Amino acid sequence: MKKVKLLYFAFIKDITHKSNEVLETECEDVDCLIEQLGKMYGNELVNFLKNGINGIKVSILVNGSASTKNIKEGDEVALLPPPSGGDLIIGKRFDLLEEIRKFREKAPPEAGSLVVYVGFVKGIVDNHKVLELRYEAYEEYTRKRFLEIKEEMKRKYSDLIDLEIIHVIESMKPGENVLLIMALGKGRKDAIDAVKETLELVKHSTGIWKLEIRDDGEYWVVAGNTRVKKQ
Repeated sequence: MKKVKLLYFAFIKDITHKSNEVLETECEDVDCLIEQLGKMYGNELVNFLKNGINGIKVSILVNGSASTKNIKEGDEVALLPPPSGGDLIIGKRFDLLEEIRKFREKAPPEAGSLVVYVGFVKGIVDNHKVLELRYEAYEEYTRKRFLEIKEEMKRKYSDLIDLEIIHVIESMKPGENVLLIMALGKGRKDAIDAVKETLELVKHSTGIWKLEIRDDGEYWVVAGNTRVKKQ
């Protein structure tokens, strides 16, 4: 018998009604653990973990790795629906102009361009009024992915000098700034392309989710723009 820590996010948390727990198990691998969770929380959870929902797969990370299948005493196992979309800012907003100013001051003499993307909360989605977006993140994993993305972009784009990603994790209102991506480049092309690719990676490969509170209900936004109604 061993103890492992389970972390639940987005619509998985709706089924378990908790964000985490320490579980005693005799299981030696992830597949066995899924069956044990099914006995605790029902076949719906097993179906989500094995088959996904509406074609959306759920990732299972053991100590932050998707390739690890065996589990041992003290491991952390996270059940991650695909994310909706640097630095994580927890519990506060960022000053847009100040962040741009600080990043611009880092430009070395060979720099010739600064490209900025700002994402903010929509007020209308599918003809329904958005009242609030509530963000949550698997913080350790997300910070790691931000660093990996930055390094990947620098390797891929030779004229890219520096890249910054800032994402707010908080309850946000329509019109409030949530995501800031900035790139310094020797020229404009690599900086523009790096920002475009970084945006897609942040939306689809980091542990960030949002709960959309609308006038017609509450929806988890996963896999970019897929909405799963909150149970």
